[in-house]
Amino acid sequence: MGQSMVAITEPDCTGCDLCISHCPFEALLPLASNPKNRKHSKRPIIVVAEQCVGCLSCIGSCPTGALHEVQTPIDASQSPLLLMPKPPETEPVNRWKKGGIGWA
Repeated sequence: MGQSMVAITEPDCTGCDLCISHCPFEALLPLASNPKNRKHSKRPIIVVAEQCVGCLSCIGSCPTGALHEVQTPIDASQSPLLLMPKPPETEPVNRWKKGGIGWA
């Protein structure tokens, strides 16, 4: 059994932000801007792979099913994190200060 991570099917993400508060490792963040030609008016959420530990706490929070589990190989000769491109710019989320979203 290998380690799991979370992935997002971007076209299915409505940008509702419900998953952000369900991630105890702050691995889900909104993009800084909405990509052109996106059918939803809100910017999508992305997984910050370096922060995701595969706890899968966020999956049940997604009303559209955009979040899903992906398995990392057991016998990987190189970490999948090293093969990922540089993540796009994200928007910071106030989680703990006054007026923050807190934790679910």
